[in-house]
Amino acid sequence: MARKYFGTDGVRGTANAGAMTADMVLKIGMAAGSLYRRGGQRPRVVIGKDTRLSGYMIEQALTAGLLAAGMDVFVLGPVPTPAVAMLTRSMRADLGIMISASHNPYQDNGIKIFGPDGYKLSDEQELQIEALLDDPTAMAPAAPDKIGRATRIEDARARYIEFAKRTFPRDLKLDGLRVVIDTANGAAYKVAPTAL
Repeated sequence: MARKYFGTDGVRGTANAGAMTADMVLKIGMAAGSLYRRGGQRPRVVIGKDTRLSGYMIEQALTAGLLAAGMDVFVLGPVPTPAVAMLTRSMRADLGIMISASHNPYQDNGIKIFGPDGYKLSDEQELQIEALLDDPTAMAPAAPDKIGRATRIEDARARYIEFAKRTFPRDLKLDGLRVVIDTANGAAYKVAPTAL
């Protein structure tokens, strides 16, 4: 089946146009949230973003769609993409979402969705979301008493830094090395210097 919205790495495009309008992003949140509701437990999603200006708009629209679908949203703020994958697992979330167009130009943005295992959704799951986007009547909003809650996680960067530091072998030393990092205005602008 041909894809309409998802590419090889999520949904991407020019901010405030096509699939990256606030209205469309809200619908993506509703569709993803509709797929990940579970029985008696309220589903959870973590959202991170890079430093693009359009990230504010996309974060708010995505959050609104997910809340309307009945998911609790945990907003991480600017973090590297691997932090979203790691925090999705460690916070036992049902979904993780990174708002970033990665290496694409600044005027672009995108949405990459991770499953509870911290890995990108399967092609089949992405096609299920696309099917809901094409048939909005299949997306049932949550009942008024089941609307989700949004919470900002203030220590998301610190959690990720600790995780990254634990992956560095204890017997490996950086003595005598000069390390230069260029975060290129990216989401690691605070994480990388602190971790190093």
